Amino acid sequence: MLKGILLIFLCTMMWALNGNVGAYIFQNKAFTPDVLVAIRLTAVGLILLVHDLRRSGRYAFRVVRKRENIPAFLLYSLGGILCMQYGYFTAIAHSNAPTTTLIQYTGMFFVIFVSSIMNRTWPKPIVYPTLALCSLGLFLMVTGGDPSNLKVSSKALFWGLVSAVGFMNFNLAPVGLSKTYRSMEIMGPSMLLGGVLLILLTRPDFTAPTWDMTSTLCVLFTIIGGTLIPFWAFLEGARHTGAQKSSIFALSEAVFSAIVAMVLYHLKFQATDLVGMLMIFGSVLLLSVGKSPLP
Repeated sequence: MLKGILLIFLCTMMWALNGNVGAYIFQNKAFTPDVLVAIRLTAVGLILLVHDLRRSGRYAFRVVRKRENIPAFLLYSLGGILCMQYGYFTAIAHSNAPTTTLIQYTGMFFVIFVSSIMNRTWPKPIVYPTLALCSLGLFLMVTGGDPSNLKVSSKALFWGLVSAVGFMNFNLAPVGLSKTYRSMEIMGPSMLLGGVLLILLTRPDFTAPTWDMTSTLCVLFTIIGGTLIPFWAFLEGARHTGAQKSSIFALSEAVFSAIVAMVLYHLKFQATDLVGMLMIFGSVLLLSVGKSPLP
């Protein structure tokens, strides 16, 4: 149990660093979300595909060989991973990592309500007060309590919500696929497709950023330390703690992200920001504790 908790905390700390590393190279190395996300998704997708080839041989890429898997695969790849990653880093470019992380976590409510529609049942009673708490927290973070004043830009809010929708698809789309295929079998081709499509759609200029030792190490960290290691740590930690407890512990990402931003970038939050963050964090935590709010 302790080993599982430590692995989950390792995972969330690396995720928290990942968002803040992205913020650093956006601000200081002329990187854009198009460049970073395209490199990250394509590189991780290739690494996972090579791993799948070495492990499975001619049985690799099974998930995309069956026509009936394609709709769920595309929803997971493009509506899930691509939307979540591109929305997340674009929102960070317009705001900061802690704020974006919390906005992304509102996707849990999208998961609950879409699941309710699919199962033709009402959400559990706990959902409504927690949604109200989350909405109030988001209002305080975005406006500081003054509806006429936006503290978070409309672009940051929009892309943060795109990331939240991606979070929903990331969790719902592969439910059927995961019963037959391993996580890496699904994630490898999904990330590769998302990265290639992003390159085709945005045509990022990979020569525009400042490529020096620092920026190169930052990009390598987003690939290895921000994706591959925490992905393994989360799966391994969840094996020891259980899915529900691992999800609760994973919420510490938002706390770690705020601490990293304050220490490294001297980012300061006003009282309304902190209260709003606590409300969103508390609402998601309440959803995660006890019985599942899913229908």
